[in-house]
Amino acid sequence: MNMSTFIMNLRIKTRQILTFILLAFCVYSLIIFIFAALYFRTQSIGLTPYSKPYTETVDFEKAVYFSIVSFHTIGFGDIHPVSTLGRRIVMLQSVISMFFTSIFSGFLVFFIIKRPNDIFTTKKLYIRFRNDQYQLSIRIGNKGRTIIDLKSRFEAWTIENNTRVRAFRHEQELPDLERILYYDIPLDHAHHAKFKQEMLDALQKKIRLHMKFSFIGNDIKTGEQVAFAKYYDSEDLKFGTIFLNVYSWNENGDRKNFHWKNFERIEPMDADLIRIFRNTES
Repeated sequence: MNMSTFIMNLRIKTRQILTFILLAFCVYSLIIFIFAALYFRTQSIGLTPYSKPYTETVDFEKAVYFSIVSFHTIGFGDIHPVSTLGRRIVMLQSVISMFFTSIFSGFLVFFIIKRPNDIFTTKKLYIRFRNDQYQLSIRIGNKGRTIIDLKSRFEAWTIENNTRVRAFRHEQELPDLERILYYDIPLDHAHHAKFKQEMLDALQKKIRLHMKFSFIGNDIKTGEQVAFAKYYDSEDLKFGTIFLNVYSWNENGDRKNFHWKNFERIEPMDADLIRIFRNTES
């Protein structure tokens, strides 16, 4: 990663963190003022004798002060609950402060070191018949920022005598992953004949085929590297033709009407085409 990309990455991360901190501070302030109002309206706190005489009332400013001290469990002792209701409010605020601190810390770490898990693939591997040929297909989805410079790998292997034996390996560069991307391996290609036969054996349950699809790329805005991997086996092999649309296009060429529920849906393959594939001999 070059210096300009690093600086851009740092700026975006900093902006995200500052936005989160600002939001957290607003929530924190809201909690403080809500409990300050509760203490003030219920008159459930008072000044400790050694601090001030009982005759001095606790105004809203002192209620805010006590709310902050209670939230952080500091406990100076100059103001204390004077009723059962006051003690219950203090306990409630202490519990909320514990959860707020834990959640704030966790999400802060999340924003600093991790991109959201917004990349996914179909749960099944599909043998499709498209453009007069059979191909092994995976549909890839992305609900986050575009990923560029994708390099993918597909591997298949069997387990023999407690040893992993490679059956197939295919590497290729992919287009940018904006929302939807298709990963296709042409099974009728001469170089893939052995793998096709192993898939046929797996469909007939003669062997158990294990497979893995993975890729690495770069977030288009931050430049940070993104990695993804998905494992499949023989039970995940299904037949199909055309995937159902996830979105449509408007007159400006922008995507609209997203229906992610269609992501896994595919039109069934004709029974004759399935029979032809199953009866193929390499």
